[in-house]
Amino acid sequence: MKKVIVTDYGFPNVDIERKVIESAGFAFETIQPICKTEDDIIRTCGHADALLVQWAPVTRRVLEALPNVRCIVRYGVGVNNFDLDAAKDLGVVAANVSDYCLEEVSNHALAMILSLCRRIPQDHHQIVQGGWGINPFRPLHALTDLTLGLVSFGRIARNLARKAASLGFSLSAHDPYVNDSVFAEYKTARVTFDELLERADVISLHCPLVPATTHLMNRETFSRMKPGAILVNTSRGPVVHEEALVEALKSGRLGGAGLDVFEEEPLPAASLLRTFPNVILTSHAASVSERAVEMLQRKAAEAARDFLLGRDPASRLV
Repeated sequence: MKKVIVTDYGFPNVDIERKVIESAGFAFETIQPICKTEDDIIRTCGHADALLVQWAPVTRRVLEALPNVRCIVRYGVGVNNFDLDAAKDLGVVAANVSDYCLEEVSNHALAMILSLCRRIPQDHHQIVQGGWGINPFRPLHALTDLTLGLVSFGRIARNLARKAASLGFSLSAHDPYVNDSVFAEYKTARVTFDELLERADVISLHCPLVPATTHLMNRETFSRMKPGAILVNTSRGPVVHEEALVEALKSGRLGGAGLDVFEEEPLPAASLLRTFPNVILTSHAASVSERAVEMLQRKAAEAARDFLLGRDPASRLV
């Protein structure tokens, strides 16, 4: 009997996946303790036909060591823990779940943007410390006087653009892979990355983690942002060079930051990002709602099931 194995997960249970797989006539298994390394996967998953994976590294070495595995499915949008080139070379189908949290992530980014633009974290911090008054945090601009710049203009960024437009933000975005018609549809100015850095009062990151975007936000790019601009990252942690971000915050070059993702997770206890009153930190939570998590689990299982049934997974990447 063909089998689906869950290598690792952070959900309370995988009852949804079990029901989807077993009702289609296939076997289902979870690995406990969960797989964290290549060796963990190689040691425990050789009898699988398909893998459901959250964070475990599915590398070329893993795929070469597990010839029986013909499909890998990522719980999530990003696939930086998958070696897609190796999957393609070895004829392994790779899929993700690309559309489960569009509303959640765009809402989370917007919540951070509004809080930082309205100086809510700073005011809260000073009141807790016994202070009072908004004057220390001025200038405090109306949202209608601010430009929101979006790095990448996929579905999450477009959702954010729609919501931000209703609040009066001017919109610009950089994405060389999106047609002009999409920018026009969302009334968003198409700009170069350099123009976005120079013009945006708020920059929100929505790009995938690839070599070209690793440390995209660094000392040089921070130095070209508008003085007092705000950075929000709900994409992937390594898109931002955190040491450079700390420097930009210390110097006052940046007016604040909202971070849901980090170069190392959990965020190390010694990280200086914990010390700024104008920084919002959340624990990789942007994609989470009960509805979204249920959808993620179901769609991941359906992708593996469909492969075993001889159909293409809905979000096939390779």
